Amino acid sequence: MKRRDFLKALSLNVAALAQSGCVKTITRTSKGRPNIVFFLVDDLGWADIGCYGSSFYETPNVDALAAESMRFTDAYA
Repeated sequence: MKRRDFLKALSLNVAALAQSGCVKTITRTSKGRPNIVFFLVDDLGWADIGCYGSSFYETPNVDALAAESMRFTDAYA
């Protein structure tokens, strides 16, 4: 699967999930649209962000976003 196809499928799935009402914790803007921030990062380990326990890397902006929103704590590859 090409990267472009993967990103297109991923964005469509996220949009469908947001519109279906399955995720209740997504905040909505004044126009009623979901407010979603998606980070696509290459080679990021599970403990490379401060909100997940990193004391080596400083990520204050990501930590602030994580404190106010949904965090995914379980993933399987």
